Amino acid sequence: MTKEKNKNHLYRISRFTPERLERLPLEVAGYAQAIGGMPQNHLEVLNKRGWLLPFLFTYDALLWGRWDYWLEIKQKGTITGSGPIPKIEWADLGSPRTLATRNMFTSCLSHHEATIDHFSDWLLWGLSATDEKPRISEKLNEHFYREFDLFLVLDNPTDYLSQVLCDETGKGYKSGLGYFPTPFPITRMMLEMTHGDGDPEEKKRQTVMDSCVGTGAMLLPASNYFLRGYGQDISGIAIKLCKIQMYFYAPWYASPGDVTGYDKMEVPIQLVPAIPSRNGEITTDQFAFAF
Repeated sequence: MTKEKNKNHLYRISRFTPERLERLPLEVAGYAQAIGGMPQNHLEVLNKRGWLLPFLFTYDALLWGRWDYWLEIKQKGTITGSGPIPKIEWADLGSPRTLATRNMFTSCLSHHEATIDHFSDWLLWGLSATDEKPRISEKLNEHFYREFDLFLVLDNPTDYLSQVLCDETGKGYKSGLGYFPTPFPITRMMLEMTHGDGDPEEKKRQTVMDSCVGTGAMLLPASNYFLRGYGQDISGIAIKLCKIQMYFYAPWYASPGDVTGYDKMEVPIQLVPAIPSRNGEITTDQFAFAF
């Protein structure tokens, strides 16, 4: 099988009408006007911050409609009257297309100069999620440019970057801090069990928080129910990868903006200095919750 036929099999372009496909280049070009036009080759991408966004907006409109939905909400300034959240149908981890997408990420990191830090910085620059230009060689930039396939990522959505970080940590990457996430099928099941029922409009107004967010394994399925979410993590690289995946799949977490209409959040439980115990198990250096 030739490479071209293999790509056609992965893209399944027969799903779309010829008229819809013909509009894609025009839509990409329209979005690219904001950055002075699309880069003509890999040499130009480092001078065009946000060069991936025209592709992201166009492909997402074709597949899920999430960026259009969220940008309209941001323009109005409120989630009130926004209609149902466009739900993502998460891909089967064992499907040929998902495995091909995982292999694509592996190929991106196969270059002898490539590190997960380089790759994440390159993606963040392309998504306009950082002001810092990637500090990589021309050869590595060209490698990322040729290997990365955004359409496959959007068309077969899942928590790819958790696996990427796990793989790199297993190879000796120290900044991963022994990263080992909850498997994505488990986080999806947890969200379905706890939030699969109930009033969708009520859930839209609520807020979700993951205090050990990793690359977003919990927030990604939560994006099918909640429009406001927060996350934190001790790992800097995990936070970078989480931000990237929110741009891919959950624009309301990637670019929250000044939007109203949410339920008022309850006052958080306060931390206060703990009262030392007589047996010494609790010291003055510890804190306690003040209920």
